[in-house]
Amino acid sequence: MYYRGRYSFTSILIMSVLAFCYYHPKMIVPILITVALLALPAYIIYTIIMDNTYKNSYKYVPKMYVFNKYTITNDHCTIKYTPDEQIVVTDNINKNTRRDIRTFKITKSQNVNVNKLWNSVCKVFDGFVSLDSLVCFFNYDTTVDVKTIKLKESPKTPRQENITIDTSKNGPKFVDMNNVQPDSFGEGAALAQKGNEHFINMDNIQEAKKVEERKIDAPEFVEMGDVLSAESKKIDVNNATASEIAILPGINIVMAKKIVEYRDANGLFKNDEEFLKVANVKEHFVSKIKTMIKFGSKPSPKDDDNDEGRIVDF
Repeated sequence: MYYRGRYSFTSILIMSVLAFCYYHPKMIVPILITVALLALPAYIIYTIIMDNTYKNSYKYVPKMYVFNKYTITNDHCTIKYTPDEQIVVTDNINKNTRRDIRTFKITKSQNVNVNKLWNSVCKVFDGFVSLDSLVCFFNYDTTVDVKTIKLKESPKTPRQENITIDTSKNGPKFVDMNNVQPDSFGEGAALAQKGNEHFINMDNIQEAKKVEERKIDAPEFVEMGDVLSAESKKIDVNNATASEIAILPGINIVMAKKIVEYRDANGLFKNDEEFLKVANVKEHFVSKIKTMIKFGSKPSPKDDDNDEGRIVDF
């Protein structure tokens, strides 16, 4: 049964055992013997399971830092877990770094659970862990004794070997530099260099002429209002299309279409006031629009049905 509330399952189990013993006092001794017999094997099994779990703690370490099942390493240090339950930590020294190597180890003789410490260090190991940080980490449970391994110094001066020169007829001979003749291809190279001297003479170098850019006059800006102010170019609002009316300042194509619809429904515009009332433009556009529009009459349709003078032959 699952219980909800302030009491845990363990506390309820203990209370149930105490109540059973209270009502059955004769069963106390058999119950204690049974508990003692079961507790010891349970503890042993629990210890074995946890030790196996601790030994496989390398699974907590990122794969890039795992060398093998019992060795983890990064740029700063290497940690080894030995089968006899020891943890050995050693500095990683760069080849170009000349300093001593430090190391320390944790053993069972220090009265600590080495397997549990291996589990703990695997859970926190990453690329920034160093020997110094591990010293602080292990000092919570035991005392760490850091030892130093001194590196062997390299000889300061290289070993010099005695070289003997055989001066006999059969041995190697010294070369007399006065008798050495230059190679034939060297003379050709010297002649080529002489022939090319005038190419590298700085006095013969001439500066290139500067490129003059062609001057282009900027186009003259003409305002649309000035162009449409001429009488011949004014917009006839009584005959213009919506696209032509939309050229006027302050009137877009939507308003121009509404003006055309109003004109088709109510007839031609008679003056500026009537047109501007329908256009509903802002005050600062009124004076410009008045100089750009005119009011013409509706053109009469062409008389295409005039059949006077035709001769119809039936």
